[in-house]
Amino acid sequence: MRFEDWISAGSPEEAEEFRRRFKMAINNSIRRKILKHMIEGDMNFSELKKLLNVDERILRYHIDVLRNSGCVDESDEVLTLTEEGKILASLVAEK
Repeated sequence: MRFEDWISAGSPEEAEEFRRRFKMAINNSIRRKILKHMIEGDMNFSELKKLLNVDERILRYHIDVLRNSGCVDESDEVLTLTEEGKILASLVAEK
């Protein structure tokens, strides 16, 4: 899911689905912390787990939510913010 897809959605229902996914991405304090930590650059799963001091299963769940929301890409346990993730990370960093 890309921001451009959201703003050019073909129907109100499609736009609402994009809005719901982005809202879900930032609707949790752990996910907001993940985005804030990642704004500086890529991180691996272990680094993030140590920084946040959370259980591996909990972190995996939140990473999956961010990935399904189109905010994070993951390859070989290296997490990268997408363009949409960078936008949301900058928004949550301001708060």
